[in-house]
Amino acid sequence: MGDILIKNGFIATMDSERKIYPKGSVYISEGRIESVGKTVDAPRSPEFIINAEHKVVMPGFVNTHAHLQQYFRGVYELIGDFYGVNLPLEGYRRPEDMEYLGLASCAELIYGGSTTTVVIYTYPDGFARAVEEAGNRVVLGADVEEVDLEKLRGGVYEYVHEKGEAAVRRAVNLYRDWHGKADGKITTIIAPKAADLVTVETYLKCKELAQEFNLKMSTHLSQSWREVTQVKKLYGKTPTEHLKDLGVLNNRLMGAHCTYVTERDLSLIREAGVSILHCRAVTNPLLRWLDQGIQVGFGTDDYHHDMLQLLREILWGAGVRAKSAGGAEEMLASNRRTARPTFYEVLELATRGGAEVLGLGGEIGSLEPGKKADIITVDLMNPFITPTRDPLTSIVLYGNSSDIDNVIVDGRILKLGGKPTSLDLEQALLKAQKRVDEIIDRFFDDYPEQRKSWEEKVFHRK
Repeated sequence: MGDILIKNGFIATMDSERKIYPKGSVYISEGRIESVGKTVDAPRSPEFIINAEHKVVMPGFVNTHAHLQQYFRGVYELIGDFYGVNLPLEGYRRPEDMEYLGLASCAELIYGGSTTTVVIYTYPDGFARAVEEAGNRVVLGADVEEVDLEKLRGGVYEYVHEKGEAAVRRAVNLYRDWHGKADGKITTIIAPKAADLVTVETYLKCKELAQEFNLKMSTHLSQSWREVTQVKKLYGKTPTEHLKDLGVLNNRLMGAHCTYVTERDLSLIREAGVSILHCRAVTNPLLRWLDQGIQVGFGTDDYHHDMLQLLREILWGAGVRAKSAGGAEEMLASNRRTARPTFYEVLELATRGGAEVLGLGGEIGSLEPGKKADIITVDLMNPFITPTRDPLTSIVLYGNSSDIDNVIVDGRILKLGGKPTSLDLEQALLKAQKRVDEIIDRFFDDYPEQRKSWEEKVFHRK
């Protein structure tokens, strides 16, 4: 793709100075932002011009924690719990499945405006090949866990050393095969799943790999009470205390969820420079984290990778928490006027904040000269958003992925006028649906009681 001029838009740079240009332009050359401001004098004739009148122009979202579990939509929501259905279903996926599912996954991320996404998956190679074609930016982690998933359904933790070794080998191969590929749009991390699903030996091996390859490490941290209980049983500590004693709690680590962390845990996280990845459907103390100087990124997590919807869920969660605490618990800083983040703050955390968590703040996350041209535009011309006096507030509260009409990654247009340019969406979705049906049918054949439960809910049988 040659030079691109985006003109006449409401430019929200999301830079550290929080600059906004109500009617401005962005000039892109060789995959990077060359200039941004009220008006841009094009140094040459651009190959492509996007008229962004009545659109917000902003950095693409940085989605810091996502799994490819959307394949189980319409099943898990009806009959699932994490240990009883989710994890066993994951065991039915095969490496070759991603050849059929990968492009549909990329399409969802692109449509939702996630120009950069951390994707943690058991068999990520097929997804990496899809990313090469689709063009989005990803940080890939090979899921490292070593429990017998079938026994875990019944609440029994049995650790399988060979399974952990195989998972670590996949993580090493992922780094060697894919780190820096797709013109640098694919990078990797080390991803031990959680302290109840990974042994001490394997966590230490993951720590060594992160140091050797100079990579970030991501883990689920105090995500569930079951995790907390199992770690307490094994080691007599909280998951955070356990990882500290292993030497894993450091500024390489990103902890997803942190729903059940204690006050001591939070102090350890802050002192170690650990980042927190805040996901949907929880009422975590987000403002407390921010006011204590902890870096926070947002992640869609599992079944629905819509970042605008995620922002509303996060605001809702913060509001519920504040209300349950009498409206005062989260107002720790004297300059806070509300018990939840501002609308601008959540946009900031979903862009520049996420980039900084990943150590990519110098390359992405804001619209500044020299940075990668990872940009989205949000169409304001629908009756749910316009009229409005503040477009940013309105897209947070009322915007949808369908309003994200243009998506650019690395200076390449991936979505133009609401339509994908780098993949055949219909074919990608049809291939994905066919393979998902096959995976779920295999699961139901082995667990007829789950099929029965699902059918009762879908067909409203008593």
